[in-house]
Amino acid sequence: LRLNAGITRGSVWLVFIEKIIPFTGASLFMKIASRYLFVFACVTGAMSVLTAAYVAHQSVLEEAVLRSLQSALQLQQFHALALLLTAWMARESGFNWSLGVAAAGFVAGIFCFSFNIELRHLAGVELFRPITPYGGMAFVLGWLALAVSAFERHSQSGKDTPA
Repeated sequence: LRLNAGITRGSVWLVFIEKIIPFTGASLFMKIASRYLFVFACVTGAMSVLTAAYVAHQSVLEEAVLRSLQSALQLQQFHALALLLTAWMARESGFNWSLGVAAAGFVAGIFCFSFNIELRHLAGVELFRPITPYGGMAFVLGWLALAVSAFERHSQSGKDTPA
């Protein structure tokens, strides 16, 4: 790959994607990826509402378990909204590496933290318990990367404008 002086780190990735997907181009690929991210966020939000309704009707849950589930569900709902924002930013402003890291952090956090706590308390799955703290760190990484994206050069517009 030949790189020009004006290409940023995020653009390098897009140049690589354009070489892999020559017929559709990277911008179309990013629009498709942001669409899947949007759908994942919507489904995750819906699942959190359904799970919250299920938990609210369980009278046999201990107080500590109930607090843990409520915390996991609140973070799941909050980060589903953050994923919607990230998908919208990627679609409207163009992709940059920090939006990709933000999306990956939010998705990883939802899986490693929220889904893990829900599986542990509602289904008795203890296998993934050690990775729960990494989900919280992934959430933090996602928020920091989203903040960095405000200063990134976007691939479609080519302007240094906040997303």
